[in-house]
Amino acid sequence: MKNKALAIFGIVTYILSVITSATNANGDSVFPIALIAISGIASIVFIIMATIRLWRKAKFASILLASSAIIMFILSVVQGVASSSYGSPLIIMLNITRVINLIVFIWTVVLLWSMAKHEGLAKDSGLTPEEFSLVQEDLQKGNHA
Repeated sequence: MKNKALAIFGIVTYILSVITSATNANGDSVFPIALIAISGIASIVFIIMATIRLWRKAKFASILLASSAIIMFILSVVQGVASSSYGSPLIIMLNITRVINLIVFIWTVVLLWSMAKHEGLAKDSGLTPEEFSLVQEDLQKGNHA
């Protein structure tokens, strides 16, 4: 899967996870469990693939993406087990984690999208992506002739 396709896959998984999180007035899920499971599996696949893809280029972003997803999962499980009231510290921490996860997710998609753009430029220049990234690093350091 190319970087642009992975970025689009990530956007689709995020939209699917938001849609499948809908509940009715009683707090029961509106969508079938199978669709919720597919959404969760697709999100896990995206997080793993994006973490692997970004590891060399943006290690900090990949660590933040994986760790924020793990923390959000743990806090969501704790919230499901413990009956916490609105405004409790657990709910506040979970909401902060969700915001951080959203910001990191957007950052990850932007990084993947820009990497796809650079792949296209490398392809047009006749260089391999590795050679193109070396040229970019040299230009950023100021080592151009």
